[in-house]
Amino acid sequence: MKNTMSTKTDSQDVLAGYLAPAELCQQLGKTRRTLDRWHARGLGPPRVQIQRLILYSITDVRSWLAAHVARPGPTERKQNARKS
Repeated sequence: MKNTMSTKTDSQDVLAGYLAPAELCQQLGKTRRTLDRWHARGLGPPRVQIQRLILYSITDVRSWLAAHVARPGPTERKQNARKS
């Protein structure tokens, strides 16, 4: 008969693909306070919040990062062309 009790591995599988705020802070090199400020201003990556539990979807974080790619403006392109 198969054991139907939840194990630690089962609960980790449910949260696969999500980061805790501390993990995201470490990867971005930012503080928790910065993440909270970004959220309050609507600037940070989307997050999932269930009562006090906050999680960030890795897919959403990657999309958010991709949306913030900085392309060189006309002034930067001219300066880079002179350096070459």
